[in-house]
Amino acid sequence: MLEDTRNQIKLMVSSNNNEIDFKSKRLEEKNEEITQLTSSLNIVKKKLDEAQDEILQLKSNISASLDEATTRSIQKELVREVPPAKPKLLFVGTSNIQGIHVEKLTQAADIKKVIQYTLDDTSEFLSTFTDTPDMLVLHSLTNDLKTKQPTQCIDRLFHIISEASSKWPLLKCVISFTTPRRDSITNFTNAQIINALLKQKFSGVDNIFFADHTNMLVNGNPNDNLLCEDKIHLNDKGISILASNIKRAIHTGLHIPLPPARPRSRSRQRPNRGRGRGRGRDYD
Repeated sequence: MLEDTRNQIKLMVSSNNNEIDFKSKRLEEKNEEITQLTSSLNIVKKKLDEAQDEILQLKSNISASLDEATTRSIQKELVREVPPAKPKLLFVGTSNIQGIHVEKLTQAADIKKVIQYTLDDTSEFLSTFTDTPDMLVLHSLTNDLKTKQPTQCIDRLFHIISEASSKWPLLKCVISFTTPRRDSITNFTNAQIINALLKQKFSGVDNIFFADHTNMLVNGNPNDNLLCEDKIHLNDKGISILASNIKRAIHTGLHIPLPPARPRSRSRQRPNRGRGRGRGRDYD
């Protein structure tokens, strides 16, 4: 019996050892599978992290691109909304410019109009003017020609322009010629002499431009249809032509093309025959 018992015990031990070996082998296989799965999981996790990093980078790039596009769009809008500053124009002259509406004269510049009756008044005003104009327009000879010789008028005007150019080195200047008049043959003749001397004195001078009013003459004589009853001052039609001539000189000096003239129907022109046409419209 003892021997049988020993044999049975040996069989049981052998069986248990076999089972242990089998289960140990299975355990090793499972551990190997777990190791492989863990390695695969780490690889997948690494790829997922890399993909997430790429997504974050793409989001950052897209956000930066959108911000840049938005900034450019805002800048374009600001450029469209804020037009460039217009040149500053100082318009000084006698009472003949009183009827010129600066808002109709030109939209190409910001205009300040000042009435000064004589060249001396003009000189004194300019000496105390504190702003810096880009262009000076002078229509200032009408009254002085009655008390001064033509050469004296030219010398005084030259002094005024020289002083203004020294004060504002980049200044451009438009000289408006004298306009026709019939109050006196002497005054009319002196006015024409002054105009000729102006061309002789200032032609070819840098930044000096002329507003010529010979289109107010008929066969070399004043056009009565452009004058008031006193035969000195311009009526509405004369002021309109004066303004048009000055406008052309301004645009020439500023190197800005004139805007196209707006067509006017005959029905609007007929009531103005024989009267001034300077009211209610822009100067062509």
